[in-house]
Amino acid sequence: MEKITLYNTLAGKKEPFIPLDKNRVLFYCCGPTVYNYIHIGNARAFVLFDFIRRYLSRNGYQVTFIQNITDVEDKIIKKAASEETSWDTVAARYTLAFQEDMARLGVRPPDIAPKATETVPAMIALIETLERKGFTYTISDGVYFRVRQFEGYGKLSKKSLDDLQAGSRISVNDEKEDPFDFALWKFSKPGEPFWESPWGNGRPGWHIECSAMSRQFAGRTLDIHAGGEDLVFPHHENEIAQSEAALGEPLARYWMHNAYVNLNGAKMSKSLGNDVTVRSLLKDHLPQVLRLFLFSAHYRKLLDFTPDALADAEAKYQRFNNFFHTFAHVEESADESLVREWDKRVRTFLNDDFNTSGALGVFFEAVAACFKDKESPALAGAVKHWLRQWDALFFILPGEETSLSGETLHGLMEVLMEIRQRARTSRDFELADMIRDRLKELGIILEDTPEGTRYKKT
Repeated sequence: MEKITLYNTLAGKKEPFIPLDKNRVLFYCCGPTVYNYIHIGNARAFVLFDFIRRYLSRNGYQVTFIQNITDVEDKIIKKAASEETSWDTVAARYTLAFQEDMARLGVRPPDIAPKATETVPAMIALIETLERKGFTYTISDGVYFRVRQFEGYGKLSKKSLDDLQAGSRISVNDEKEDPFDFALWKFSKPGEPFWESPWGNGRPGWHIECSAMSRQFAGRTLDIHAGGEDLVFPHHENEIAQSEAALGEPLARYWMHNAYVNLNGAKMSKSLGNDVTVRSLLKDHLPQVLRLFLFSAHYRKLLDFTPDALADAEAKYQRFNNFFHTFAHVEESADESLVREWDKRVRTFLNDDFNTSGALGVFFEAVAACFKDKESPALAGAVKHWLRQWDALFFILPGEETSLSGETLHGLMEVLMEIRQRARTSRDFELADMIRDRLKELGIILEDTPEGTRYKKT
């Protein structure tokens, strides 16, 4: 098992990854609030942490990956009101949409996928524990957590309460003892969803949901808790406060956060209308292209979503596609010394805080070497085999059914091009054009050159 280091937001530095229980890893990733389609900025976290989960498994760890669905929350209720439908209809619709988009992006379903609405009893039990320990108080609209009573507040965001100011996602309420105190339980208003509780009918606050769900299904301190950097404060800070106040032990050993995806110079956000959905992008772009975009920078670096960035990802995909097309006749083979060296470098990049952009650079270096030495089929065959092995994690290569990598498909294309050429020679241009147009619909472009007709995948 190789040594892996990762950046721990809690420690503020990179640390060796050492699970609490030998080779077993409990990994919790904050899932979506299902009130709309996810955008490419949301997808960065889901693609990244699924990739890390797979890489840990590849390295011999037994990973239990937990990712929740927040299916009751203020935004869902607001969306339902605007659509004049029920909140659970909205939640069900966008839960399904999220699962569909993830499947198309090549993201595996989590091992455990709890929904907030299914784990309310665990949330109530956690609030009761906090109440017994004196961390809660009740006002007219709900039950609140006393932030200043938890001595470690601010240790994740590296800010003290005196430095912080009430801002986004911190509700202002004159009844609260402190502006930073947050709702554990919200009393229901007419027409809103509710559950019975010792304090009255209502629903859980956003922060208590993840604390309860992670604890119920992990059963102990998590090895990794992950999400976008926008969750560091207040969501993850509040999770730590309420969980550790109640349980008396760390919520998680390592905290991982990915940087934003920017659009038009600002953080991509559904609430601001500054977003591009994964669903809309998949209408015109292959999922491999979107993943190449997301892997193109280190996960802790800001990623700008621009036409040029997307075009660069398309070009990278085409580089892979052209490689598999060019060497379609070469059988995959066992590795050789050069491939072993490239593989070592890929693992070095990934073992150092999951540097996917560095790993991609090695892949393209190997592809370039094959084009430079076309007289060495053994090298191309070994690189093909090696790339396919890594693609089980990256999912960035053309699929077998569309990559034109099989000898049978290559032969079929030769037959089609011969039929088309005979049609042109006999001036049957309707048949020749039909073959060209139908292949284009399938994503195959024919190019007529002085040396003959060639084909490539778009």
